[in-house]
Amino acid sequence: MFKKTTSANYFKYGKVTDVHKQGLEDFDVYQKTITNKEVRTLQSFDHPVYIEPREGMAMLRIVENPSFDNIESFAIHRGIKINENNYFAIVPMDESTTYNLYVKKHTKSKSYTLPQPFVYKQIKPSLHIQEILAYYYVVKRPAYYFYGETHPYYELTYVDQGELQTTVDGKTFTIHKNECFYYGPHQFHDQKVTSEASCSYLTIIFKADGINDALTLNKVFKCSRGMVQAMESFVKTSETTHPYGFDAMISYLQTFIVDCMISTSKQSNPSPTSPINQYFENKLMEEIIEYINHHLYEPLAIDTICEKFSISRSTLQNLFKNNLQTAPKKYINEAKLNHSKILIRKGDRTISEIAIMLGFNSIHYFSRKFTNRYGFTPSEYSRRIYDESDIKIQNQKQ
Repeated sequence: MFKKTTSANYFKYGKVTDVHKQGLEDFDVYQKTITNKEVRTLQSFDHPVYIEPREGMAMLRIVENPSFDNIESFAIHRGIKINENNYFAIVPMDESTTYNLYVKKHTKSKSYTLPQPFVYKQIKPSLHIQEILAYYYVVKRPAYYFYGETHPYYELTYVDQGELQTTVDGKTFTIHKNECFYYGPHQFHDQKVTSEASCSYLTIIFKADGINDALTLNKVFKCSRGMVQAMESFVKTSETTHPYGFDAMISYLQTFIVDCMISTSKQSNPSPTSPINQYFENKLMEEIIEYINHHLYEPLAIDTICEKFSISRSTLQNLFKNNLQTAPKKYINEAKLNHSKILIRKGDRTISEIAIMLGFNSIHYFSRKFTNRYGFTPSEYSRRIYDESDIKIQNQKQ
């Protein structure tokens, strides 16, 4: 699911705003049109900048520290502010995108070259059903046997009732109720009813591009409830004379096939929420996160936050789970660790002082949490920062 700049996930980088439309005399305005979907460099400014979308859809790639953090992606929704010292790039989601970049006068910038370029992949279908040549719904008696055939098309058999046995390439498979089987082009196959009662099944013969034979052929699929519903809709639509009935049949078949190919890797999605609820959740999340960021030097107990915003612990848990896919306590620890990196980069406090400032019980506990999160100790991070600074100074001298 795409994240938008209006979502709570974006609050740590900036916010949606049109404040750039005021006091334009303080800004330099650059209009940019981008068609390249490959990003090789990120740009950072030492003052907040503003992005105003003009044409097309665009994605924001943004990160606080590209050397250590993971880059995040957001679909740009309305004008946005990007906080100082964040590294970012704009990528067209359409064929091209045009936007205005507002930069305060005398702002300094720097760039970071990515180790590997990022390429935005447009959402386009890889599976294309060219034509449905034939479809049959049949009921066969016990012991029915079809001697077999081969043809240059794909064929799908979905068993509605009973049990069907088929032999393909010398291997025998049994298809039970609510299961299906695919035959590839030029695959010889036979069929035999092995159940004691009659067997009813649907056969669809079709032309298609983009089917992954390794995922679909020579295996029996247990159909999910959604796949069964797609087959039921296919049959129901085939009995109508609606002018778009054929389009619907192809759509149901395509949905069925795609579900087969991803059936082993499906993940549950969070419960959908209404746009109105999401709006108020975003506003509440923005206030909570702002409160957390302003109280990082305090213990920040969950009960304190609940009391501050007059919500229950379960409501707070659900807010963070649904919007940030994390727990409140984990987010607070993450925010403290992120802020510790800023303090380390400033270099005017020791690691022990930073740990105490942010409320960690001991330097050892802080160091363990920091190492688990970033893969190196606070001291190693400090040395890397100074090493990078030395390299930059040497390069400037050269």
